[in-house]
Amino acid sequence: MVLFCGHPTCAPDGEDAPRPFSPASEHGPVSTCGTSSNKTYAGMVESRPDCSRAGRDRHRCWRRFRRSSSGRACDGAGRSGASRRRRTAGPDGLGRREAQQRGGVDGGDGVDSFDVLNESVVRFDAAGVILGWNMQSEILYGIAKPAALGASLPVLLGEDGAWPERLAGVDAWEGEVVRPTASGPMPIQVRWAARRDAAGEVVDVFETGRSASELTMLRQQARESTYRYENLFQALAVGFFETDFRQVGSELIRLWKDGVTDLRSYLLANPAYVRELMNFENVLDANAAAVKLFAADDVEDLKGPRSTRYWPDESIPDYVEALIAVMEKQPQFVCETKLRTLDGRLLDVLFTVAWSPESAKRGIMIVGVVDLGDRNRAFAELKRSETKHRKLLDAMSIGFVEYDFSDADRLLQAYRSQGVVDLGGHLLADAGRMAQMLQAVRVSAVNDRALEIFGLPPEARMPSGVGWLWPPSGYPTIARAIDGRYQGRTMPPVETRLQRVDGRVIDVAFTVWAEPERRSDQPVLCGIVDISERVAAYSRLEQVQAEFAHASRIATLGELAATVAHEISQPLTAISTNSETAVRMLDRDPPDMPFLRSLNRRTLDASQRAVGIVARIRSVASPAMPVRTALDLNEVVVEALPFVRNELQHAGISPTIVFAPVLPMIEGDRVQLQQVVVNLVLNAVQAMQVIEPGQRRLGIVGVADDRGVRLTIEDGGPGLPAGEEQRIWESFYTTKNGGMGIGLAVCRSIIESHGGTIEAEGMAQGARFSIVLPIPSPD
Repeated sequence: MVLFCGHPTCAPDGEDAPRPFSPASEHGPVSTCGTSSNKTYAGMVESRPDCSRAGRDRHRCWRRFRRSSSGRACDGAGRSGASRRRRTAGPDGLGRREAQQRGGVDGGDGVDSFDVLNESVVRFDAAGVILGWNMQSEILYGIAKPAALGASLPVLLGEDGAWPERLAGVDAWEGEVVRPTASGPMPIQVRWAARRDAAGEVVDVFETGRSASELTMLRQQARESTYRYENLFQALAVGFFETDFRQVGSELIRLWKDGVTDLRSYLLANPAYVRELMNFENVLDANAAAVKLFAADDVEDLKGPRSTRYWPDESIPDYVEALIAVMEKQPQFVCETKLRTLDGRLLDVLFTVAWSPESAKRGIMIVGVVDLGDRNRAFAELKRSETKHRKLLDAMSIGFVEYDFSDADRLLQAYRSQGVVDLGGHLLADAGRMAQMLQAVRVSAVNDRALEIFGLPPEARMPSGVGWLWPPSGYPTIARAIDGRYQGRTMPPVETRLQRVDGRVIDVAFTVWAEPERRSDQPVLCGIVDISERVAAYSRLEQVQAEFAHASRIATLGELAATVAHEISQPLTAISTNSETAVRMLDRDPPDMPFLRSLNRRTLDASQRAVGIVARIRSVASPAMPVRTALDLNEVVVEALPFVRNELQHAGISPTIVFAPVLPMIEGDRVQLQQVVVNLVLNAVQAMQVIEPGQRRLGIVGVADDRGVRLTIEDGGPGLPAGEEQRIWESFYTTKNGGMGIGLAVCRSIIESHGGTIEAEGMAQGARFSIVLPIPSPD
């Protein structure tokens, strides 16, 4: 901070503010009052109170022309005119005085120092002879320096005869005169400063001039600037105070005189003294926002030396830091603190102190106060909300993991620049690339349930990368997730496997959510549900269903015993007949070898047919778990019909089979789907026992539609009982005498486990059962 002496006579002309105490530079202490009565304290220069206005006027502007004690003109360093002439003589032997008479004020290098000024400077003697004429004078009046030097000022510039009277009894005069200029006659604002000899006679006069229009323009600009500042000062939502710190500066200087070197510690240890300093501040003005913020009736309520009322005890350290910042000449000070309003409320505010070099010279500081109440309340509410949601997340049975993709996105950008299209396949093709990507995906936050799923205690620190989470069996899933980010697609929820820290692999439902923009600074949220128990239960359910279906097949085989016996008796009879014939042919002499060879081939074929029948029966009766493979539904139906051929023949039914030439492949267990076909055909045959043999019909149709591959089995029996269309699927519900009621329940369970549907529909005569099985996606 620039500190102030506090003496009212140390202000510039027309001002009440003091001059600043400036730190001593490398050139030594600098006087700010123009006297030699200075004293340095801890790097500061203080102007003593004895610096009077008369002394300041004598030295303020023309210090270089002070009189020496011998009465001769001297410069600011105390050198006499003769001495200066000796020191500054040029090659032609002329001193500064002679150089001035030839054109202005020579700086010692042959250059008129007044040429650097942006206003006209003219020097003339008591008779009005022009001795100096700078460059701006040439521009303003349109007269070259050689023509002006030595000319009469009244004649050259049209001054009247009364001009010498302007300096009667005074050393300075200013006013407005009309003079001829390069642009024609116009008003000129001029200021004169006279230099006198020991007898008080005028030696020469320095005149500065500026066109009145230019001065008017400058004044207008000043008014506009003031207007803009005032509007800004009043219009902003920030509370502003214009504060006079002069007395505070005087008090701080007094502390330096008293030997206080650690000002911060002293002030913090003396809060009562700090409050005295607060009351030395004088609030000169405040804007409307400050009036409203501090609950004042008008701006007058805020003015005056009463700043201590705004500062609660808890904020005194912040005030002290502001003072220290000012003393250390920091350009501004900003902190968050609490202030008190006039009605006693405490405000959370952003407190700022700023000053410009111009305002600092006058001891004026601009204090800004921003109400942070709404912001702090919003932050507090946000914190409460975050705490509440954190507790909610921790209490949920779903594990949540927040991923940071900033490092991973840099790898994605590198792959994009390399032209990689299928990033998922690219990662799966190289274990090193996959490991690098998994290490780049970092965990930024987890909830308690996620830690529990991963086998970590609540206080554990999550490893940054996610490579430890994903066993090789889960690589396809994470590759799809990363490729989805790479391509800007979302990945639907999937079931996959993760690895706990103890090495155990668990089944999980995995969901990924990210902002549509996919920015690196936006987190990726992942939901994880441990479905290990569900998967195990489903596996047990599948086992029970397999056993149930097996029991159903055994029961069906019991019903098909005649068919089985008939099917297997045919190849066995052929084998027996062929064997007997072969024995007889061997008794002949010579045996008919070609015929025996033919009999042997027929016997072999019959035996293989018997083996096939037995294998089919065993596959139906086997309790093995289902095995899903790619199947042609037409083949499944054709392989299943031989099991019910005998029942169809005895019922006199010749089924009508219509298959599309080419059906899409499906995925399923061959034995289970054959079981469904056998059950539905057998039910149709049994239902048509009450129908005349000639009216019995059975249709089997296989087609593909928009839902998948459809198999329809339609009979001409009595149809379904009214209102019982849904009950027929219940276990142990039957409409047949001696029926067990498990066939249709097993059929529905098998089809639904294949992701398909089975529906029953009653018709005017007969019933229709429709099976739809999904077509697997290409990937």
